[in-house]
Amino acid sequence: MIGFTCKNTVLRAGTVVLTALLLAACSTSLLKPSDKEAESTEQVPEAVTAESALPTDQHDEVPAVPEPLTAELLYEVLLGEIAGQRGVLDISGASYLEAARTSNDPRIAERALNVAMYGKRQDIALQAARRWVELAPDKLEARQALAALALRNGKTQEAVEQFDYLLKHQPANAASPYQPLLAMLAREPDKGRALEVMAKLVTLRPDDADARFAYARLAVHAEDWALATQQIERVLALQPGRTDAVILRAQIALKQGQGKLARQQFIEALQASPKDIGLRLAYARLLVDLEDFDAARAQYHQLLEQKPDNAQVIYSLALLSLEANRLDEARAMFKKLLKLGVQEQQSYYYLGAIAEDQKKRKEAMKWYGKVVKGDHLFEAQVRIANLEALEGDVSTARERLRKLRLAQPAQSQRLYLVEGGILTRIGWHEEAFKLYSDYLKIRPDDIEVLYARALVAERLGRLDQAEADLRQVLAIEPDNARALNALGYTLADRTDRYDEALKLIERAYAQTPDDPAVIDSMGWVMYRLGRLSVARDYLEKAYAMTKDAEIAAHLGEVLWAMGEKDAALALWKEAREANPGDRLLEETVRRLAP
Repeated sequence: MIGFTCKNTVLRAGTVVLTALLLAACSTSLLKPSDKEAESTEQVPEAVTAESALPTDQHDEVPAVPEPLTAELLYEVLLGEIAGQRGVLDISGASYLEAARTSNDPRIAERALNVAMYGKRQDIALQAARRWVELAPDKLEARQALAALALRNGKTQEAVEQFDYLLKHQPANAASPYQPLLAMLAREPDKGRALEVMAKLVTLRPDDADARFAYARLAVHAEDWALATQQIERVLALQPGRTDAVILRAQIALKQGQGKLARQQFIEALQASPKDIGLRLAYARLLVDLEDFDAARAQYHQLLEQKPDNAQVIYSLALLSLEANRLDEARAMFKKLLKLGVQEQQSYYYLGAIAEDQKKRKEAMKWYGKVVKGDHLFEAQVRIANLEALEGDVSTARERLRKLRLAQPAQSQRLYLVEGGILTRIGWHEEAFKLYSDYLKIRPDDIEVLYARALVAERLGRLDQAEADLRQVLAIEPDNARALNALGYTLADRTDRYDEALKLIERAYAQTPDDPAVIDSMGWVMYRLGRLSVARDYLEKAYAMTKDAEIAAHLGEVLWAMGEKDAALALWKEAREANPGDRLLEETVRRLAP
């Protein structure tokens, strides 16, 4: 690049001062000035060097050799800064790189690197990083930058050399020398290149178990299961029984769908090290992943014997007990957490859920009311509103939901649906219809609320509105199985458009053949079409899946039509005992067997 000289000392001094002012007061997005830089504009220094002309807000610890600010260096720095201000980043980066080549100050090379990275010029950035390392060979940040850029630009051997240096010069207090390396390699889009670099680093230290463990983890990240398995076996050969290696080996097996193998590996490891808490904890988590909850609970109980006050173990055991419907055991675990003063908000919430499940509404509301922050706060308030409505205090429940809508507008859809569900449950269908309609004025294409309003409209006998809402859902999502089923069932139940209903329900059934609601609809439309035997098969299948009152009403009616009145009466008796007061079931019995 062309430089210049200036013999006029007055002009040269003025230009130097101008450069110092530009560099100190520059407010481009590339560099935010520090207080120290701002102060430099108030008094012109007697002598300006390359060191004093550069930003001083970072890396003051780098020993820079003062040098005269030559005209060529001044030109490149000034051009780079002005180009940066104007957004011409290619010129800015190239100029700073030229300045870095001219200067012996490593901070100029670092500045060139930052400008090039900002301008997405990795070719310039790589050259700047090389110059930075040349000028400051002991600076780890420079080595890290060069390693990363060499890797990204396919210079694998250069990357290996820099990573090797970094591994050999880790700070004494570094927790894991391979973790920063692993993080950098995992970010590399070319996974094969990252593995190649790691392989060469491992070759330089073949008996380093930590290096091979990092290699195995990188192979897992790349989903190279064979390589991961090979390396983890080498780790265990170097360090038999190493806990994190045993755990990773089992995780690799699980990732390949070899759950039984992973389980056996843990069993063997625990036989050798039965008191290894980390190993047993990982095994318990594996069992949860395998959905063997009883076995997982057994492992957590063993952990609890070893660590009776370990909050993580107690909390996990409480959740597993809840999953297994062992409510008394779960309650005891959550109360133990409260005594320990940990996981309090979660414990309050789940104690409320247990009380609610046991129909202890007032106790449930008490526990939910203690949830004042955290992930469960919103859900606790929604559940309180539901319980208030069940206790007959509908106005308080609605007011609570209204306040929640104001506080959390992002949850407005959920809250409208909850309130609408409360109103529907107590028979206030007109109020529910109005509520949903108010919401749909704001968001007319909300599928969930359209679906909910359609169901309410059907209850109100507004079949045209119900059909319109469901068809609007299908216009948005033509294969929405719930809408297909609901529309098909409505047409079969409330009109004589049975063939049209069958086509809709068949489309839903093709998507969700194991949904008892859809199977019930298939049975009901077959009954309407007079195909009683087929209807019975569908309805018996649905009722076996879920002892739902509506399915019982339908199946009983088919049995009645087939002349099996005793069977129908027995079925209805069973269903009425399980679902006292169910509207459809009671109507069916009164209509057929008054």
